[in-house]
Amino acid sequence: MKVYRGYTREELDRQYEHRHTVPDADEFITAHRAASERVRATADGRFDLSYGPDEDELLDIYFARGERPAPTVVFFHGGRWATGSKASNCEAAEMYTAQGLNFVSVNYSLLPGVTMDVLIRQCRDAVAWLWRRAGEFGADRDRIFVHGKSAGAHIAAMVAVTGWVADYGLPADVVKGGLLVSGMYDLEPVRLTFRNEWLRLDEAGALRNSPIHLVPPGGCDLVVGVGSRETDEFRRQPRAFAAAWRAKGLSCRFVELEGYHHFSINDAMNEATSALVSPFLEMIAGAQGERAREPAGSA
Repeated sequence: MKVYRGYTREELDRQYEHRHTVPDADEFITAHRAASERVRATADGRFDLSYGPDEDELLDIYFARGERPAPTVVFFHGGRWATGSKASNCEAAEMYTAQGLNFVSVNYSLLPGVTMDVLIRQCRDAVAWLWRRAGEFGADRDRIFVHGKSAGAHIAAMVAVTGWVADYGLPADVVKGGLLVSGMYDLEPVRLTFRNEWLRLDEAGALRNSPIHLVPPGGCDLVVGVGSRETDEFRRQPRAFAAAWRAKGLSCRFVELEGYHHFSINDAMNEATSALVSPFLEMIAGAQGERAREPAGSA
């Protein structure tokens, strides 16, 4: 029986399980974990800051080198929404802080311990907390950007489509831009796979948490990337999301990195000159230029 876009359940499961195409995935995961531990152990920053009442609602701030207040990149880790923490895949903090940017890694409660709705609310709360308290950490609240990988890219996209005015009483453009890597932006096919054992989504829940259906009319600039060696579904999803973003007249640069798979693409995420990060840094620099040109008192 076909369950989605001509795939049987077994075929769709394989599309959303990377270890079928990357048999040495654990070696990449181990290397990335070691790099993250090294960076976190030697970093200048403030760690385990509470952005909410739950014990999981913590974040780490890696301080920019150079002038402050500095732009801030808010990172959401991957791990199928069910594994990992703010200490996962934070090795990019080393590169971003060297570029004069604060790097914030956000912790959130893992599924199935909470619902997807709660997880997304937590991550939005983290960004709202940062906006309100930016001055305490040498951050420019008018230059906040989001970044995520895999499940984290989905989260970052959901943060980017937040109704900040209605939900938080904040400016509509709290998030100025984002870098989304190897993400899932339509959860309908995902809920039809083995992943729904912990996602526990019905059709309405998947729709409610699918950013491809929530693109706002005044959305921020995005860079959306994926590796050429990822599965067909993981390459289709970001391409479709980028098209949906552009269909609203919004700026979205799509990047497919030749030769990279779902795990090796982390290496490109840590390089300032990569085809993923370079346009993201250009976006941030452009926002910095716009900020510098604003007349005094125009906050």
